Amino acid sequence: MSDLDLSTYLHYFYMYMPSAILVVGAIVVMFSNVFARSFSRSTSLSLSMIFISAAFLFCLSVGHIGVTSFVSFIAELIILVASFFFMFLTFSRLRFMEFQTPEFYPLYLFSVAGFLLMSNANNLIFVLLGLEIGSLPLATIIALSKRVYGIEAGIKYFVSSALASIFFIFGILLFYLYTGNFGISDAMSSYKEFSHHDDIYKNLIVLGGVVFILAGLGFKISLVPWHSWMPDIYEASNPVIAGYISVVPKIAGFVVFLYIFDPIFYDPEMSNTFIGKILWVMLLITITLPNIAALLQKDIKRMLAFSSISHSGFALACIYLGSFESLALYWALFLITNLGAFALLWVYRPVSIDSQTFISSDYHLDRFNGFSKVCPIGALVMSFFMISLAGIPPFSIFWGKIFVVGSALQKGEIALALVMMLNSAIAVCYYLKPIVAMFFKARSINEKIDFYQNNATAGMKFVIVSCMLLSFLAVFMSSYVLNFLELGSVW
Repeated sequence: MSDLDLSTYLHYFYMYMPSAILVVGAIVVMFSNVFARSFSRSTSLSLSMIFISAAFLFCLSVGHIGVTSFVSFIAELIILVASFFFMFLTFSRLRFMEFQTPEFYPLYLFSVAGFLLMSNANNLIFVLLGLEIGSLPLATIIALSKRVYGIEAGIKYFVSSALASIFFIFGILLFYLYTGNFGISDAMSSYKEFSHHDDIYKNLIVLGGVVFILAGLGFKISLVPWHSWMPDIYEASNPVIAGYISVVPKIAGFVVFLYIFDPIFYDPEMSNTFIGKILWVMLLITITLPNIAALLQKDIKRMLAFSSISHSGFALACIYLGSFESLALYWALFLITNLGAFALLWVYRPVSIDSQTFISSDYHLDRFNGFSKVCPIGALVMSFFMISLAGIPPFSIFWGKIFVVGSALQKGEIALALVMMLNSAIAVCYYLKPIVAMFFKARSINEKIDFYQNNATAGMKFVIVSCMLLSFLAVFMSSYVLNFLELGSVW
């Protein structure tokens, strides 16, 4: 083996080792259940968290840091931290079908490994491979519950993932037809050469490749008009899986989106091209349309689904403005707040007295009427997370939006800044609806609903309290994070 082959081998070894650790972990968890006399949720959960921790520690190693980009490194940290703490929530006091199934834990690790691979890929084929490895297990996880709504949601997620892959494959084929290789940088350099209005009809192959890849990524990051599957998935999934879908797949999609479309946004001349203008319009629609739809929702999880699509629009605005620091900060703050909100929904799960089955309408707003009288502490904590998600100062999302709007004003994007501020005001209206229901509406006398509070464990309480503290201290955390990101920008 030559020195060049050895160096190349070590390069890929260090780059993709975190994903490999999780794949090995999934196989170990699978075989531990095969040879065990009976399924042990504690054993599977412990092994899964150990391998996620091992992957996180390897990401911090000198070898991995030396071969990966700073953008991919930050994305890997966010994915692994989010995956670890959402796994924490599976250890609930009550028993649920999803988490009592031996297949859940290896599928979860396979999904995390796929999104890690996707965020660290420098090749379109590797991006497609990560997309498939991350999405297919997740569709199975959603359908693991034996509820009809869960199976329906799993099928919808599978179909949307299949469509995303088909569009992405078409885009890859067109770029390969034009460039003869699968490198991301080569693909976009070809587009940069022929990106002006006069050259559009002469270079339909390159333009078609960009459009198909945009559609494929649009499904994954819930870009309008490819967002319609998300509310149904949220509503039918339990809060743990819904929260995971809202954070982990999207950060992987954002990184790929950044690698592919950043050359368009980075160059002012490129942003005025055909694709640049389409992306600008889609960005405004993605921020605005789901926000308006969230106002009309009567189910808290559907409201959070549309809200997360709008938050994705804010994250895309960071990419459009060429500010990865704002993107990383915004999504880290969104992770903290969203994790706490979904954890609380998982702890206080409204269930009918005469039917102990979990149904999709469990999180209807009316079922939270007078919740403050049933559990005042839970109502206060939930109000805290709703206010934080709304972007009310001085809590977490407020600082993320401040930096995004500030970046827009610095770039001279006055219209974009106004749209973001207007949508922030709209968000306050629908995030206040659960608070009004909990504190200012009376429960119906004939309503046979009890709020189970015994689903909480010490680990779940630790997650909620930690998210509250981090959201409250976000102003201090943001300064440290930005300083770290600015130092890492010279990576």
